[in-house]
Amino acid sequence: MFIALVKAAALLLALCYLYGFNLRYWRGRPMAEQIASGVLFGGICVIGMLTPIELMPGVIFDARSVVLSMAGLFGGPLIAGVATVMAVVARIWLGGGGTEVGVTVILMCTAMGLAYRAAHARQWISVEPLPLLVFGLLVHVAEIIVFQWLPPEAVARVNQHLAVPFLLTFTPATMILGLLLRDAQARIATERALADTAARLQAITHAIPDVLLVLDTHGRYVEVLSPDDEPLAGPASDLLGKRMHDVLPAEQADRFLALVRSTLQTRTTQTIEYEMETRSGQRFFEGRAQPLQTQPDATPAVVFLAHDITARKRTEKALRESELRFRSLLRTIPSISVQGYLQDGTTSYWNQASEKLYGYRSEEALGKNLLDLIIPASMHDGVRTQMRHMFATGEVIPASEMQLHRKDGSPVDVFSSHAFIEVPGHPPEMFCIDIDISGRKAAEDEARYLAFYDALTQLPNRRLLVDRLQQVLATSERTGDNTAVLFVDLDNFKTLNDTRGHEVGDLLLKQVATRLRTGVREQDTVARLGGDEFVVVLQSLSPDAREAAAHTRVLGEKLLHDLRQPYDLAGYEHHITASIGVTLLRDHLAPLDEVLKQADMAMYRAKDAGRNTLRFFDPDMQQAVNRRALLESELHTGLRMSQFLLLYQPQVDSCGCVTGAEALVRWQHPVRGMVSPAEFIPLAEETGLILPLGDWVMETAMRQQALWRGIPGLAHLQLAINVSARQFLQEHFVDQLLSMVARTGANPHNIKLELTESLLLDNVDDVIAIMLALKAHGLGFALDDFGTGYSSLSYLKRLPLDQIKIDQGFVRDVLLDASDAAIARSIIGLADSLGLSVIAEGVETEEHYQFLLAHGCKAFQGYLFGRPLALDAFERQALAAPPQPSSAASYVI
Repeated sequence: MFIALVKAAALLLALCYLYGFNLRYWRGRPMAEQIASGVLFGGICVIGMLTPIELMPGVIFDARSVVLSMAGLFGGPLIAGVATVMAVVARIWLGGGGTEVGVTVILMCTAMGLAYRAAHARQWISVEPLPLLVFGLLVHVAEIIVFQWLPPEAVARVNQHLAVPFLLTFTPATMILGLLLRDAQARIATERALADTAARLQAITHAIPDVLLVLDTHGRYVEVLSPDDEPLAGPASDLLGKRMHDVLPAEQADRFLALVRSTLQTRTTQTIEYEMETRSGQRFFEGRAQPLQTQPDATPAVVFLAHDITARKRTEKALRESELRFRSLLRTIPSISVQGYLQDGTTSYWNQASEKLYGYRSEEALGKNLLDLIIPASMHDGVRTQMRHMFATGEVIPASEMQLHRKDGSPVDVFSSHAFIEVPGHPPEMFCIDIDISGRKAAEDEARYLAFYDALTQLPNRRLLVDRLQQVLATSERTGDNTAVLFVDLDNFKTLNDTRGHEVGDLLLKQVATRLRTGVREQDTVARLGGDEFVVVLQSLSPDAREAAAHTRVLGEKLLHDLRQPYDLAGYEHHITASIGVTLLRDHLAPLDEVLKQADMAMYRAKDAGRNTLRFFDPDMQQAVNRRALLESELHTGLRMSQFLLLYQPQVDSCGCVTGAEALVRWQHPVRGMVSPAEFIPLAEETGLILPLGDWVMETAMRQQALWRGIPGLAHLQLAINVSARQFLQEHFVDQLLSMVARTGANPHNIKLELTESLLLDNVDDVIAIMLALKAHGLGFALDDFGTGYSSLSYLKRLPLDQIKIDQGFVRDVLLDASDAAIARSIIGLADSLGLSVIAEGVETEEHYQFLLAHGCKAFQGYLFGRPLALDAFERQALAAPPQPSSAASYVI
């Protein structure tokens, strides 16, 4: 049995050789190396289990404890894991009564080996003979303890015959195997370190772009190291062993040999610059020779490092040429003045542009002092201080614009920048680079003038007017004087521009500006806002408001008289008038925009009064404007807060049956109550809010019509919706409306859009095209308030209308005014002849109804049949039996 244990131990020793071979074979591939090592350790375990010491069937003993503990110690988790898996699988495959104990031993030994590895990593224990011997003893004592789990007869045999030989053999075997594996790993690590060091040295050597030569005292090439052969006199392999005189020209070889011997003699580093013919052509090098430490019996040698400086030499040459070109360029550059000055201000350089800019020839300027040449006397102290600071610290004077003077004493504006130059062996110099900006300064002055003055009339513009007005108001506040602002607008100026052209219009504006300027005092201001609008500011008027107003009226009437006089416009006599609005400033804290707005409103009152007149601003006018602004703001809020609602006014046939309704928008204001459409619709038109309001009306009405489609008794109802001209003429109105019809589910054949005659004043062809596009999808059209507009019958014939509405203004007086009655009859007849239906609105009495019925009108709308109703009230009326017409009080909504 002891001999069998020794054989097992010998098998372990063979593992060392295989492990070392494996480490060398898989060098550089760590994962493959670890897996192969795990297989190797596991394989040894399997071989040991295939030739074990078998005490009894199923109870075997082998060297797996040594192998697996060393796999854990030297291999780590992956190697130990692979070996353990192989050993467990093999032991289970062998089977027998000791399988569980065998598997336990495998896992225990691996775990103890890994624990030893972890303790060693933390430097708690070393891998030396004694610790390895103790570790081997502990592993195998633990293994014998585990053996106690075997059947009693096996335990007895183990304790009697196997325990002592087992410990005496495998304990030292563990130590010996550990030491061998440690030495194998150390040897492999040393080999790898040496290989890495050699590789690094080789890489470093080849990474050096310079040529490295080892030359002995006889001038022989001992070593030649170069990234390639291009910087060499010949191939590196051909140079080895040859003398420099065999390769280089004799003169150059003698020079190098003297350098080598001098270096060896003085034992100091020697440098040399040289030019030589290489395989890549003529090149320049900087060489450095250093003595090489050699054996006492070896030939003395030096290390010669040759650095290629061809690029540097070419750069230096290029710099010299560039400096020559630069000096030539500076000398002849046409628009940039360059001057050089020494520390005391003496001129050392003066190019041709300086001669042109300052008037001094180069011979006149050189040697003269800067201050005497171009610096005005007022700047002398400042320039001296700046120059002293520059020459003392090297900090350049900041670039800036300055006004210098020429030889003739005239000023010249330049943008001057500076450079401080220090060249070894030469005194420091200051260079000034000046660019003539006189033209730009003149353009800037002109731009500043144009920023405050009108280019056409040379009058102050709005910007300068505001500034002047602020100054006048500040002065008036101190003195208590009144100030008047007159807003002057020419009457029918656009007609002159359109008929005679803008050139003639500009001539008129210039003459108007002259008359306004000559018609006021010198301290007053006349400004042009733009177009044909002028503003006159009269300052220092009487503190008494009435006297100030009277004086202003007299002056305003005089200006109107002056402006009415004939104008000579390039040989063409022209007459024109003006309208003037005046505001008298009593509150000097009023915003300037508000002041101009007041004068502007007064001017429009003068226009409304027939033009060629003057009007003062009325505070009541301002209140109306304020009310209008407030209403506009509330209109925005109303749209945002959904304060609008739709009412439905019934439309009936000749029998009184409800055939449809007109959707009428109302504004339910949270404070003011119901706001009249006559008040907010015109404002919505002017401000553009009619577009979102109109979209809301149409979509709400269409959704309601879509709901009626599913209600018997309401599905037949026609719904009339008013469309404003601004909304109708939107670019994408057709697409938006058809999308709305599809989105709401409304029946387009039951939708009737009511248009006003104002649509026909312009773009009739566009209106007809839009109507035809919508009519092709089933939508109908009615012409609202017919007879009150200006459309011609030829347009009416072309329009694809379905219905004409007689305006309630004609209907109301058909029984009192023969003309209105005749118009109503004519409209009914005209509609009949054109194949159009006709509906009369504003029918308020039975007499009106009977008159219209008698003359062929078959559709009606008015208070006689129903006021504008909320939705539920209208639906009840539409579903009820036709009522007998009854008279109703007449009033307008």
